[in-house]
Amino acid sequence: MKELTLRQLQYFVAVAEKGSISDAARALHVSPGAVSQALTDLESSLAVQLTLRRRATGVTLTRAGRLAADQARTILAETERLRDTAHVMRGELVGTLRIGCFPTLSPWMLPGIIAHFTHEHPALRLEIEEGPSDELQQQLADGDIDACLLYSAHLRPGLDHVRLAPVRLRLILPANHRLADRDEIALAELSDEPAILTSLRPARDLVENLMRHAGVEPVVGWSMANVETIRAMVARGLGYSVLMGRPHGDRTYDGLPLIYRRIADDLPENAVVLARVRGGRTTAALKALTEFCVREFGEAGRPVQ
Repeated sequence: MKELTLRQLQYFVAVAEKGSISDAARALHVSPGAVSQALTDLESSLAVQLTLRRRATGVTLTRAGRLAADQARTILAETERLRDTAHVMRGELVGTLRIGCFPTLSPWMLPGIIAHFTHEHPALRLEIEEGPSDELQQQLADGDIDACLLYSAHLRPGLDHVRLAPVRLRLILPANHRLADRDEIALAELSDEPAILTSLRPARDLVENLMRHAGVEPVVGWSMANVETIRAMVARGLGYSVLMGRPHGDRTYDGLPLIYRRIADDLPENAVVLARVRGGRTTAALKALTEFCVREFGEAGRPVQ
């Protein structure tokens, strides 16, 4: 009798869930031949037929195969728990950490977070969700994510949060703009020019309300979800924009120059925060995320923007 292996069980469960050898092979990132051989070896080890393999209809489990698939899932789950226990005994983080992030913050924050946890806590699985702040906060409330990174101006009541760093809206103008030689510009000075604003809510609403508070009714020429698209359109002279964030190097993807200027009007305070459900359980992974964000992006560390 051939030796039964965990790999055989893993491949068998994948076939049971996918319904075909080729689909299981794609999910496992191995060749169909390797999956087929693992099934053959497993059936030989157990001395029972687990599958019916037909080219036209894929793979069907026999009655014995259905029973074996349930037991195989249990064995694989217990094996994973054993691995997690070993990681915990070594003081390593395990399990899954689900992080949400507002898209305009993603380029600054997510790469550093992912790199840190990948290198320092390889047994911890990260799941990342990007989206509008209202959706992220609803996912927090529903328990679909553990924490999210967003602006304090977007926060709903009833969430705990850690303030990471202050941020301020800036004007973005083409390099040859008529006000390019100014260090500070009032929004009213741009009242007759088209604005290119983010389409993400509630960021769009906040910017428009801010401009109206400054006595300016924005003439919105274009509305885009991608910040880099907005920057590229500004650089081509299609309008100005008001955005959070300033990447290193004031050039667009296609190499055109931009200028950033301070807004002269009084602006409400805003900051990047790490939010979570009030009164929720603080896991070791969530504590590690908070400590890393405070250290890396907080006011005493590298600024986000």
